[in-house]
Amino acid sequence: MKINKNKINRRGTKAAGLVGLTLAFGLVGGIGLPATPARAAATWTTGNSTASGDQDNVAIASSRTGYTAIVWEDDRDSTPTDSVGSDVWVRLFHNGEPKFEKKVSAGGTAGKKWRHIQPDVGVDDLGRVVVVWADDPDGNGYYNIPIRIFDSAGKLLHSARANESSDGQQTKPSVAVDPDGSPPPGAGEESDPYNLEVSYAVAWEDRQGEAKPRIAMSRFVNATRRFEKVVSPTAGTNRNPDLAITAGATTTLVWEEDADANGTYNIGLTRLDKSANVVLKRTVANADVAGQQLAPAVAATFDGAFAVTWQGDKHIAWRGFTSTGKAVTGDVAVQTGEVTQPSIGIDGQSNVVVTWTTAGVDTFAQGFAADGTSTGRLPRQQLSSNTEGRQEGLVPAVNANGEVAVALTDDADGNSQDQIHLGFGLSTTTW
Repeated sequence: MKINKNKINRRGTKAAGLVGLTLAFGLVGGIGLPATPARAAATWTTGNSTASGDQDNVAIASSRTGYTAIVWEDDRDSTPTDSVGSDVWVRLFHNGEPKFEKKVSAGGTAGKKWRHIQPDVGVDDLGRVVVVWADDPDGNGYYNIPIRIFDSAGKLLHSARANESSDGQQTKPSVAVDPDGSPPPGAGEESDPYNLEVSYAVAWEDRQGEAKPRIAMSRFVNATRRFEKVVSPTAGTNRNPDLAITAGATTTLVWEEDADANGTYNIGLTRLDKSANVVLKRTVANADVAGQQLAPAVAATFDGAFAVTWQGDKHIAWRGFTSTGKAVTGDVAVQTGEVTQPSIGIDGQSNVVVTWTTAGVDTFAQGFAADGTSTGRLPRQQLSSNTEGRQEGLVPAVNANGEVAVALTDDADGNSQDQIHLGFGLSTTTW
């Protein structure tokens, strides 16, 4: 781990770290508090309009102007429970009403085990949608990261590829879209917003030959690559990235980091401005470095405050930061037990909503204030349209106004073929 010279000392504070985590559970995590109703119950709809096949691995994004986009893997072949023959679909909603739905991947070579998997999505304030995924259309087992950009009516605007070189293996992409877009060349500061170009960043797990994986990212305007850069250490293992972007295209990245190859992971953290300058040197997001810290997710406000969540040893935790990268909280523990798949959203006041899956069958959410307390925030609750069968992979989209949309995969009838359920109408606060 190439973060600082205090790594050994921090590893040595296991007992102190556990004490801090225990306090977080007792005081601000809300563990053991009775669940109370949210201010408004979610209004649920089916995300995918065609029920045949298996819909998995949903991602969600929203804007302050009422747009919500979801993407998912959609497998409608004769064996829908595997990922062979999966395509990527996107659907856009505005104020809860569907705008368009379409397949964005292009199938694959006949007779080959082709796959389009691991999709992610972003949307800006004009309803322009950016979709990325890991793409193996010829079934050779090697993936690249395509990019597709659509307007709010579903018209394809731009196509690109996140990774400039197709050498090696590129998987697990994450995308974030600047809500304000970027003025076109030569435009003044007061450029007509409808002439703005789509500004976004993509991160992915990059593996070259027998080398350990590392984290790379590119920033784009429309289909033009502004830069591509390896952002993690090149030593050890660095994997499973997530990123968030501010208005102004400063990008915050997190990932599972084991740069010293000792088998123990922390949550790597760094930040780059729109020109690839590092504005937050590589560090770790988690305060307690005892045990394993995995599956990170990050969300950022317009002005750059951000929050990170992750899966620890049988618990979910999160931590908040200012726009300069200074920690606001310690590790705020959310839930203990057999918990997985954490995700997070943040509003304009740095209130957050954390979601997770418990024991692989039920999905939960809880809101917190910027200081880690939970009074007056979205109460901790089981959150899905029903509780029959298996629900998992709950992900939130929180806009600057505190409006919360959520999506999850649901297998209520136990046939191992999921549907995407989408919930609207929640809020980060209860007042």
